[in-house]
Amino acid sequence: MNGKTKMLKLQDISNHIPKKNNMLIYWLGGGGFVFKFSDKTTICIDPYLSNSVERLFGFKRLIQPPITPEALKYDALLVTHEHGDHLDIDIFETLVKKNPKSKTFTVKSCKDFVDGYTSNYIIVEPGKTYDAGMIKIEPVPADHGELSPDAVGFMLYFANRKIYFTGDTSLNYEKMDYAISLKPDILIPCINGAYGNMNEMEAAVLAEKCNSKIVIPSHYGLFKEHGGNAELFRDNILKISPDSNCIILGLGEGAES
Repeated sequence: MNGKTKMLKLQDISNHIPKKNNMLIYWLGGGGFVFKFSDKTTICIDPYLSNSVERLFGFKRLIQPPITPEALKYDALLVTHEHGDHLDIDIFETLVKKNPKSKTFTVKSCKDFVDGYTSNYIIVEPGKTYDAGMIKIEPVPADHGELSPDAVGFMLYFANRKIYFTGDTSLNYEKMDYAISLKPDILIPCINGAYGNMNEMEAAVLAEKCNSKIVIPSHYGLFKEHGGNAELFRDNILKISPDSNCIILGLGEGAES
């Protein structure tokens, strides 16, 4: 994956199989992503595809969902915490019905809600690993403060590669020390700088600490209240972590790595 890589549309995910030991990474907008691996396992993280946050809190979408909940297919759903733009309560029932063989991996704060729709879920804890086909899933500590004390990030392991999805978190070295020590090949940090999250500079510092080859910004552009500037993040990467390749994905687009 590099700055000239051809972008693939999310709707093409079922027709495109990555090369051996590769993966496709698609951006759903905000903090949402879909990963498809060369063994055909598909993992979805924090999809927000409704207007539930506007309905409940008044935060209006700036971008439209790139796919409908009915069309989103996956083998495993990962939910980092209970906030509405990560656990989308208006689409969860549809996701479960359309993906009946899938398993949900989430944290304790989401348990009561998830339990109302499916029994096929696991409440995850940092320090443990979980299987999703050939993919290993490891929740790692995050610091989302009092807003969500049990929020986590996820480390995904595939073919001797590591993908670090930070979830919503501040730059807290004490909590991130373990994830940093793993030196993830691919880093997907939040960059929005609001609600206790890393900003564009802090996320670039994390990329340098992780020595990640590829960095993909997330958690920006969904609501004006969130903030976040992907171009500023890329500028910071060039200054602070020049050996990292910063990829800015278009909405509903992805690339193979």
